[in-house]
Amino acid sequence: MKQGDLSPIVGGLKRSFQDLQARWEETREVWNDEVSQRFGDDHIVPLEAPVDIALKAMDRLALVMIRAYEACSPDRE
Repeated sequence: MKQGDLSPIVGGLKRSFQDLQARWEETREVWNDEVSQRFGDDHIVPLEAPVDIALKAMDRLALVMIRAYEACSPDRE
């Protein structure tokens, strides 16, 4: 892994959120009432936008960090 490479972290967050969504869908198969709807609306759905924003920001940050490490590298010619 290159210094400044955030892809393992980004990948982990993506997989974790996908896993959460899959588990929530499984849960909804057996818990499907007003309370579950409210729980999903209050706790699951609000995570979607911040996670997406964080992933995009981390991708941009990774590019900046890689460029910075390359620019500061003693091997740079």
